[in-house]
Amino acid sequence: MIGVFIDGNVWNFLYERHLDLAVELPAPEFAIMHTREAEFEIPVGKPDLDDFIRKTMQRCNVRTDSIFGFADDTKSLNEQRFGGFDQGRFAAPEEIDFMLKYGTSGIVRPTKLQKHEADISLAAKSFHSIVLTLDKRSSPLRAARGAGGKVVWLNDIDQNSLTLATYVRAAIEHRTDEPRQ
Repeated sequence: MIGVFIDGNVWNFLYERHLDLAVELPAPEFAIMHTREAEFEIPVGKPDLDDFIRKTMQRCNVRTDSIFGFADDTKSLNEQRFGGFDQGRFAAPEEIDFMLKYGTSGIVRPTKLQKHEADISLAAKSFHSIVLTLDKRSSPLRAARGAGGKVVWLNDIDQNSLTLATYVRAAIEHRTDEPRQ
C-alpha cells in the first residue's frame, strides 16, 4: 500500500475540480493520511469546502499520522503535537533529522501552529510516504524534495490527461513534477 499525505491546499484542488479522492486514489492501493498539524487548519471556514473535506475524510478513511511523544505542558490537550501510548508511531531517523534541522520559527499563527510548522512536519513524512501539495514556494517541502523526499506538486496536473493516481506514480517514478519558478 502506498502512503499519501495530503497538504491542506490539496483539499481546495480536489474540491474545485470535483475530484473524488476515493476514486482518484483507491483504498486498495493508497492509504490517505494527514499530519496532526493539518488538523489545526481544518475546518477552513468555508461551509461547502468544510463539508467536502469532512465527507471525503470519512469516505476515504483519512487517518491522522501522529509521532509518538510526551505531552507538552505549555499546550492545552487539543494543541498537542505528539501522540502518546497507543496513538503515536515512532518517527523514522530521517524524519527526526529533518525536523531538527528545519526547526520552527517560534512565531505562532492564528491556527496555533508556528510559522512553517505544518510544512516541516509534512516534508519530514515525504521520506517514507508521498506528499501531495500545491505549495512550490515552501522551503521545507523543497528541501525535502531535494534530499530525496517524495514530494509531488499538483500545480501542473491540468496540463496532463492523467488521472491523479497515474500522475502521482509518474511524478515519483520519473520526477516529472519539478517545481518551476
